[in-house]
Amino acid sequence: ELFDEDAGWNPEWFEPSFMEALRKNTKEDWESVITEHLPGAVFSCKMFNEAFCNLLIEEVDNFAATGLPARRPNSMNNYGIILNEIGWRPMVNDLQDNVLAKISHHHWPHITPFDSHHTFIVRYKEGEDLGLDMHTDDSDVTFNLCLGRTFAGAG
Repeated sequence: ELFDEDAGWNPEWFEPSFMEALRKNTKEDWESVITEHLPGAVFSCKMFNEAFCNLLIEEVDNFAATGLPARRPNSMNNYGIILNEIGWRPMVNDLQDNVLAKISHHHWPHITPFDSHHTFIVRYKEGEDLGLDMHTDDSDVTFNLCLGRTFAGAG
């Protein structure tokens, strides 16, 4: 279900308020679901619902259980996989072109259209990677999705 590029993104995977902003695609509707934390630079919103997040975590866990080799997403994380390399590239292409581009149009119109993505998931856990240090990379825009089963806060 998560990797069905013909079916695309199931609207039920998105938070209803996010889906409504996506459908209307006005500045006012986006402002109603997006919180600006650092002017012009850091924003957050509830994009996906819990059911979708659980599906994605389950899929990553299933892949990890296969024992198949996985290239790590970058030199800073030892625990993670590149989702593009396990079949999710077409889905993220669609998300990038039809969802994220609409958000970006309102906040960073000078950047769109996007031309690529490096989609990966990392795991932070006691005794493993604990976080990501300050760094620079080649991204113009970074979209993060916070997933987890049990945790509190970030930092």
